[in-house]
Amino acid sequence: MLASVFKSAAAATLCLALAAGCTRTEPPDPRQPVLENYAQIVLATYEDTLATARELDQAVDTLLANPSEATLNAARERWRAARIPYAYSEAFRFYGGPIDSEHGPEGQLNGWPLDENHIDAVALDKYNAAPGLNIIGDAKTFPEITPELIAEQNELGGEKNIASGYHAVEFLLWGQDWNTPPDSAGQRPYTDFIPKGDAATDVNARRGKYLKAATTLIIRDLESVAAQWRESKEPNYRTAFVTGDVYTGLKHMLTGAAALSEVEMAGERMNVPLLSSDQEEEQSCFSDMTADELRANAQGIENVYFGRYKRLDGTTISGPSLADLVKAKDARAAEEIEARLARTRETVGAVKNPFDREILADNAEGRARMQAAIDSLRAQALSISRGARSIEIFLSDLEGLGD
Repeated sequence: MLASVFKSAAAATLCLALAAGCTRTEPPDPRQPVLENYAQIVLATYEDTLATARELDQAVDTLLANPSEATLNAARERWRAARIPYAYSEAFRFYGGPIDSEHGPEGQLNGWPLDENHIDAVALDKYNAAPGLNIIGDAKTFPEITPELIAEQNELGGEKNIASGYHAVEFLLWGQDWNTPPDSAGQRPYTDFIPKGDAATDVNARRGKYLKAATTLIIRDLESVAAQWRESKEPNYRTAFVTGDVYTGLKHMLTGAAALSEVEMAGERMNVPLLSSDQEEEQSCFSDMTADELRANAQGIENVYFGRYKRLDGTTISGPSLADLVKAKDARAAEEIEARLARTRETVGAVKNPFDREILADNAEGRARMQAAIDSLRAQALSISRGARSIEIFLSDLEGLGD
């Protein structure tokens, strides 16, 4: 009798164990904290980008209220400052996230190169271009200059018909770069913002309205992206990213770093202008700040790989990283990536401003610096892909991911 009781108890225990086994959830993926830390870094970067864009907007208000050499230069400095965190953030592109999904604002924020005459009148004899729409000068067709108008006109009729974003603002602040003297950036006079007549038709007044509308649109677009990366009770991109498939999240991170390195920096931003020696292929061709932006792009890649970001206020965000994952699986691959990131830091750091002087056909030293940086970026992208494979993440072909 006692034996049968033990048998029944054992059977019951077995049934409970089996039932518990059927309902047991899978253990959390130990790599998931890497996604959490990445999301924190992305948000902090976009918040810094927003903060600097708002400072630019305030400087534009001051310029328009009191046009002077000092207020114009202050607005230019705020534009330069705003470009650095944005350049960091470009390592978060190329995987259809909030910035460059089908409806993302990347093309509206950072479109280039642009035909300036789509926005404003230009000196055609020095620019060598056909007249464009000249939105600022055509008060009859475009009576009201608003952020909505600028968004509507961006790339309308051609991919170089850039009406919005950082480079539209850059053109308005600096004007065309005529390279006189050769090392100078654009030299638009502050008097271009002093109204001379009826605000509805006066070109200078309309130029100011355009500048203000363009900076307003930049802030709106950045805010829309940042909102998707904030922690929220409502479903957003961040929620899906940190709670979704870990493999996909890691692949997105690695794709952004590799594509920015190989396709965008080495290809579009450096090799294309090097081959053509054409300053119109320089990204920030009005301010001559391109080399600084390339360095910030390279730093953005390191931020993603090492899982660290030093904010503009001096605080640092850091945590579990891709570097940790690769090092745990393949120490040699990790060593190679770190060496090539350091080499890129060195070679991109050696590229000089003004960038349009570096690419000239008769500047052998500048072209050598450019080629060394291009070669380093391409080698770096290969190493990132190898590191991805070491942790069993397989990147898709990077072709076609650039602008």
